[in-house]
Amino acid sequence: MGNLINWGKWLVDEGGMVFSVDLMLALIIITVVLGVSADAMDMIGSKMADNSHEASLERIARASADMLTKTPGSPEDWEGAGDLSGVTPGLLDTDSPLKSKSNILSMPKINCLKENYDELMVDRVIPRYCKSTLVIYPEDSSLEPIMVKDIPENYDSSGIIVENRTVLCNYHNTSILVFINARDSLWEQKQLGEKCPHSGVEEDKEHSGVDYKNQRSGWACYTFKVTPDLLKSTNLYIITDPVCVGDSMAFWIIDRPENMTEEHHTFQNKPILVNNLVEKIVANETVAILWFHVHSSGNQNKSFNTYLVGFPKGTDPENIKLQYLNPQPCYFILKIWT
Repeated sequence: MGNLINWGKWLVDEGGMVFSVDLMLALIIITVVLGVSADAMDMIGSKMADNSHEASLERIARASADMLTKTPGSPEDWEGAGDLSGVTPGLLDTDSPLKSKSNILSMPKINCLKENYDELMVDRVIPRYCKSTLVIYPEDSSLEPIMVKDIPENYDSSGIIVENRTVLCNYHNTSILVFINARDSLWEQKQLGEKCPHSGVEEDKEHSGVDYKNQRSGWACYTFKVTPDLLKSTNLYIITDPVCVGDSMAFWIIDRPENMTEEHHTFQNKPILVNNLVEKIVANETVAILWFHVHSSGNQNKSFNTYLVGFPKGTDPENIKLQYLNPQPCYFILKIWT
């Protein structure tokens, strides 16, 4: 370009081309505005993509937590199926006697999910492109958290979605075979026990019902079923509430109608393991119906509740406690990211 000649507010080159200073400034401003607008559009687009991605992960996390905590899975007894190829996992406990309460999780299902987490979760609960962890924290700090799937060592993500649910968990996988609720019967004035096979025998051996209203001594008798699988996997204990029984007339018997006995045992102010006694009574039968008989004085001030319960074999004796018979409140923490 030739030399420019300054002529007022115009610039004129030697070839006669005229440039407006205002026009040049306008072009510069437009260029800057277009550049800034393009950057802004990129930022908005990126933000929209991030929001869409986050919303998608939130939906996945919410649906996954619902599936695990609100359904038993398919089939309902999938934890014992062996072949997991057609299983959709869910952790709801269908065997819980507390049917009126929701969100009671099954320990066998939790343990099975823990052992087969990736197989059961990927493409069945969460998409393949998602990563996840699952930890169940009991409110009782004396209990260890259940690390179903912990955070991997090479974990690196800033966009974590967390689903936190409050659930109940049969933490020690306990079962209650018999519950003799003597204390509540004081107020409800109801007869304890079932019709005992000892009824109709000699008067001094007949199991007449205890009468707390009139403070007459007697029995509360209930049946329970025993199978080889139960005895193989479970330790059976007698537990009382309170632990220390102050009734000097309190004792118990376990027998069966085919072989009734009057051999009784006293309470020991601690959990009583009765597997050996039960195995002796059952002998080699596949299924047996046994009776648990509890005698007490009928003294309202010395009343106590009695439980015949099952804890999985291998349970620490320190954990054989009344408080663990009921499902424990827990926090179900599911984390998902990509």
